[in-house]
Parts: sequence; structure tokens; C-alpha cells
Amino acid sequence: MTGTLVTAVTAPPTALAETSELLIDVGQNRNLGEWRISSDDWDPASRIKWSVSLKTLHGGRQEGVQVLEVDNGRMRFRVVPTRGFHVWDAHSDDIRLGWDSPVQEIAHPRYIDLNDRGGLGWLNGFGGWMTRAGIGFFGAPGNDNGTPLTLHGNIDNTPASLVEVSFRALPEPTIVVKGIVNETQMFGPALRLTSEISTPVGSASIRFEDQITNLKGIPQEYGNLYHTNFGAPLLGKGAKFIAPVRTMAPRNARAVEGMAGWSDFAGPGDADYTEQVYLAELFADADGISQVMLKSPDGTKAARMSFDLAGSPYFSLWKNEGPEGTGYVTGLEPGTGYPYNRSVERAGGRVPVLQSHASARSTLQVDLLTSAAEVAKAQAEIEALQIAEPRISNTPLVP
Repeated sequence: MTGTLVTAVTAPPTALAETSELLIDVGQNRNLGEWRISSDDWDPASRIKWSVSLKTLHGGRQEGVQVLEVDNGRMRFRVVPTRGFHVWDAHSDDIRLGWDSPVQEIAHPRYIDLNDRGGLGWLNGFGGWMTRAGIGFFGAPGNDNGTPLTLHGNIDNTPASLVEVSFRALPEPTIVVKGIVNETQMFGPALRLTSEISTPVGSASIRFEDQITNLKGIPQEYGNLYHTNFGAPLLGKGAKFIAPVRTMAPRNARAVEGMAGWSDFAGPGDADYTEQVYLAELFADADGISQVMLKSPDGTKAARMSFDLAGSPYFSLWKNEGPEGTGYVTGLEPGTGYPYNRSVERAGGRVPVLQSHASARSTLQVDLLTSAAEVAKAQAEIEALQIAEPRISNTPLVP
């Protein structure tokens, strides 16, 4: 009798189609504290190793701050649930998305008094790469019909009430972190930010899909500004801002002084330098998506931002080219309005209103470009959106 040897064949491990873990949920009194997941757990067949970790920072003003460290195998970035679910910084291919703020610690909201220095206390914790301003209001501090408003609102100093991490295998392997941040007050705003931050495995791309919801049974004003901040190596002498400009105006007399080179960067200035802001409306493609780009001085690197004009119809370019060490930075800022006080924005028709229990959505995607060819291709795509001559004003938008 001839025996037959049967060999068992084990199929290679495969990724779960979609799986998730709830890390923080106030409804369940849940906070996992320290936690980590990786491709070995959720996508064992992946050739690209990725991971997500939840950590708690210690020491100084960062004591107790929780940070989600996301590493997609090429790009790594830090999401801060304790600080409005913003992104503190990102790194890919030895290039940083972020800046050198005098504020080096990721400060806990308990150490930030928004009323400090006449309503400028928001700056006491300002050091992140993608920092939201809003969502009840944003812009300059001051009085609005008897209500004192602080700089850029409350959302960046409000901890998330829910945090969830997911992995989606299709249509491409993607890491998703979700946060819910509630900005609620008796006799005041009752708004909810639901944000999904996603990154395809092995990519140099981050995407934000945000929803702001009116939790009240009456209409409410709201506002959102993606305060996205860049320093070296993308920013420096010879760097350029590229955008399909429909209209542009300086914010104030100080910005008028720089009109001749408003989209160029001169490098760190002297101690007398003060910030300049330029206010624009942009062209978009047939789907309503606009793009802008910050191109490095040598033209071999860039950050391209793509966003929907339905959710962010206005754009602000903030230039702060003071001495290094004082906050040398530029901000590329799509939003629902401009960074004037809300009373000024309302008069200009730029304060949107959400009806009872309604929601507004917005998207923002940032792609890091790491070769001259990629940069040139993206620049050509942006320039193709410029379907008419820009209308440039040398007069401040608001006298």
C-alpha cells in the first residue's frame, strides 16, 4: 500500500477589513491611558510596518497631556486629544511639518488662561502645526455686542470627549483617528466638532474630515479656521506661496507695506518686524476643491493643501517673518471667514449660521511633496485653476 503525504497549507495572515478600538469615551468613563496597536496586530501581511500609540506626557505645563502618535510607515505625526484634537507636528522623509514656537511644551489647557493679556491667552499654548480656531467664534479678541471674545475661541483648549482609532483595508490600507470635541456652555454655544484624521499606509498625506454640529434646538453661529503653520525647512528666504487667487486684500496698514511681495518670503527679519496678513478668495476645480502650496526656497519640497470651498470659502495667509527664536512662521489658513473680531465678520457677512441640530462639513488634505518634479507638477495644477486675473486690492479689506 502506497501512502500519500498530505501537507497542510496555512494561508498567510490577512488584514481585517475594518477594525477599531475606542480609547476615550466620557459616556463610559473610559480612558485606556497607555495603548499601542500596530500592523502586526491589524494588518500582519503588510510589507509596510505602521503603528498608533496613546501616551501621556509628564513634566512642566505638559503634565497629563495625552498624545496619539501615528506612524504610517513613512509619515509620523502627533494628534493631541487633550488640545482640541489638533496635530502638533508631522515628519516625513526628514522633512518637518511644524515650526519653532517659543512654546515648546504641549501645554495642558489647565495652564492656559484665555483671558490673559487682554484676551491673548490662546498664544500661551500656541505651537502646533494644524491648530483649529473656533468653533463658536475665532479671530481677534474684543467686544462683540457686549460679549468679550478671546483670541481664536475655545476649541483648541478643550479636551476630546471621545477618541477612536480604526484601520480600513479598502480601498487602500488607511489609518483613521476620530475625535469628538464638545464646546458647550449654559446660555452660550452648544456645538460639537467630530473630526476624522486619516492617512494611507506608506503615504506622505494627512486628510481631515470635520463636521460641526449644532446641539441646540435654535440656530447658532459658528466658525472654523484651519490655522496650519509652517517653519523651516519649507519656510525660508526664497520660499513662495502659490494659490489660484480670485480676490486678495491686505488685512491692515501693516500688510499694505508688503503688498509688492505678499506671496514671497524674505527670510527672518529684525526685531522691529510685525506680522502681516493677506485675505483671499480662491478659484476651485469643477468639484469645488481649491489648492494652495508652500514651496521651499530651493523648489525641491512643498506642502500642498487641498480643501473644499463649500466648507472653507475664505483663505488667510499669515506671515510672521521676525527673528528666529521669536516664532518665525507662516500660516496657511482656510476657514469660514477671516481673523477679524466676530463683530466685524458678521457685518461682512462671513459668520455662518447652523440651523437647529444641523451640521456643516469641511475637508482639508495636506500632501508633502519631496522632489522637484512633484513640486512642478503640483504647481502646474494649481496654476491651471487660475481661470481669470486676480482682483488685487491695495486697500485693507476693513478700514
